[in-house]
Amino acid sequence: MKILTLNVWQERGPWQSRWEIILEGVRQIKPDILAFQELFNESWALQVSKAAGYSSMVFPEYHSGLVLYSNSPIFRHGEGTLTSSPLEEYGRYFLWAEFEAAGEKLLFFNTHLSWKLEDGASRKKQAGELLKVIRDTAKETQAVLAGDLNAPPHSEEVRWLIQEGDFTDVFHFLNPNENGFTWDNRNPYAAGASHDLPDRRIDQILTRGRGKLLANPSSCRLVYTQPRQDGVWASDHFGVLAEFK
Repeated sequence: MKILTLNVWQERGPWQSRWEIILEGVRQIKPDILAFQELFNESWALQVSKAAGYSSMVFPEYHSGLVLYSNSPIFRHGEGTLTSSPLEEYGRYFLWAEFEAAGEKLLFFNTHLSWKLEDGASRKKQAGELLKVIRDTAKETQAVLAGDLNAPPHSEEVRWLIQEGDFTDVFHFLNPNENGFTWDNRNPYAAGASHDLPDRRIDQILTRGRGKLLANPSSCRLVYTQPRQDGVWASDHFGVLAEFK
């Protein structure tokens, strides 16, 4: 099973050229579950589903930018709001779906937490709300939490989320000596942002449960880490791809 998460940077920069790169990568990788953040346009999300060859798409009613794609059956899905940050003018959300693969159920949660460096308190509140939803919804079912957490694994809020939720950080588990920066200032879209942010690994795939779907992670790596020959990058973020035997 392959899981890919990517913040697609809305319709910014040379977005149509960027989406050519994104879709080409998706068609090559063929993720079983694909999680996007910052995809707000439903008509475009539908075109992406068709172009990437997915039979199932979960697009939210809330204007959250969170989308899930898969070819596995979806039995139920939902979404919700998280505590808004006093430092932001927009809301924060989560999107979830229950999939079946290899005869087992999997709860998948996609989210995008508050972005400002100094806003760890808001992210910790949002993480607590996510944990409650995951506990109430997933119970003993295997679960994945993926997306743009806007904080690195060593931050207080993400360490707390992992410990309290009994999650495994798949990238760190398989690559303990690698930085794995997904916000990397060698990417000109990141370096040229209106806010100056340090290199960090803020896009993550966390897993919980020991069923056969998630028990044997075989690889976890960054994708979309190089520009196309014409200098266009896929996004201002790099993606994360995890594979499980």
